Amino acid sequence: MTAASKQWLALAIAAATGLCQPIPARSQIWQTTPLPATNPSELQWEAGDPSAEPAAPISWEAVPKGEEIPVLKAEDNPTKLDNPVAKLPTIPSGPTYANFRALWRDGDWLPQISNTVPVGFGPQGVMATFEYRGIDCITGAGLCTVPSSWDNYQQQISKYGDAFFDWSLGFGDSSKYFGVVLSAIIEGTETPFGTRQANSNGFLADKNLGIHITRNLSPDTSIRLGVNNLFREVCDNGDCGLPQSAFGVISQRLRLNPDQNAWFANAYLTAGAGNGSFRSLGDQIQASYLAQRAAGCSTYGYQPKKDCSAETRRRAVFSAYDYGQLFPIASLGIEVVKGFNLISEWSGRNLNAGLSFRPFPELGLVITPMFENLIPNCDYGCKVSVPDYPGGAPLPSNVLTERARFSIQASIEVKF
Repeated sequence: MTAASKQWLALAIAAATGLCQPIPARSQIWQTTPLPATNPSELQWEAGDPSAEPAAPISWEAVPKGEEIPVLKAEDNPTKLDNPVAKLPTIPSGPTYANFRALWRDGDWLPQISNTVPVGFGPQGVMATFEYRGIDCITGAGLCTVPSSWDNYQQQISKYGDAFFDWSLGFGDSSKYFGVVLSAIIEGTETPFGTRQANSNGFLADKNLGIHITRNLSPDTSIRLGVNNLFREVCDNGDCGLPQSAFGVISQRLRLNPDQNAWFANAYLTAGAGNGSFRSLGDQIQASYLAQRAAGCSTYGYQPKKDCSAETRRRAVFSAYDYGQLFPIASLGIEVVKGFNLISEWSGRNLNAGLSFRPFPELGLVITPMFENLIPNCDYGCKVSVPDYPGGAPLPSNVLTERARFSIQASIEVKF
């Protein structure tokens, strides 16, 4: 072993056994001299003044100028000696999925990004949603007025409110192939939320079943096509049964911050078109008047010699709410902090706004309170154009509102 090799061996042994000592003086460059002993057990260290020279067998000697050992500079070292604390890499966030409205991402359920507007994201594996939704005044039940007191508001809920059970089952893989979602809406809740419940056929009656197809175009982009209430069970008195509505939407996740635990880390845009319940109220009522006229029923601008039966009129009105003209629908969800989203949406007929939150991390409970019908348009009263009736026909008062409607829904999300 050469003298130089012995010197480097001594430095390595000293570093490994904690025997390194600062160089005594900075005014002179020092290096180690060959060790007289090669047995590491013979190495010793004497406690004393830190400025004192170390005891044998390590000693230091002056190095002639020009023969100094090169000093490694930070810019020559890829580990950046001037910043030795390495920043931990950010774990990338994975694709976004959904079953009904709430999101699934990175092994966790997240709040909704819309209220009534469908989302483009689809299922991965098998997913199920069980949701209860209540609204304080349903369209067609009666005029929603500004309550004069809390008691008056409770009376309106009792008289005009409604409640639904929503159940959705999703399966497939929206990223690799496509996803399928079966969505059922059940009016027969038999809960004390409006007198309409007393008119249903019983608990879990008045069922409506729809089907959706989803496909992820990228980890952050997905489309959904579907029909709500494609198969339905209409109650005998005709006061229930939801419109058949076709739609198509595309959803885009905007990653605002690579740190997914930061504030405002994501935003979600959804845009598309739909008919049926996604149409404006004015368009729905206009279609109703035209359907009654086509069925031979008296209506604005049309008076037949013999009026139609009540059953014929009911069927004409009911069918007029199905499908029809497409209207734009859209939503914007902003993730304020993980587990809490702000929501705004255009439902095709009016503006809705609210929030959605997940009270308990890693538990698929999502609560979404919303204010609906925020803009005074035909929901607040207007006239629609019908043939042979100058000036336009008014809308029935029982479909109108004088205030925003309030709804709240709670869902349990499960992934198998």
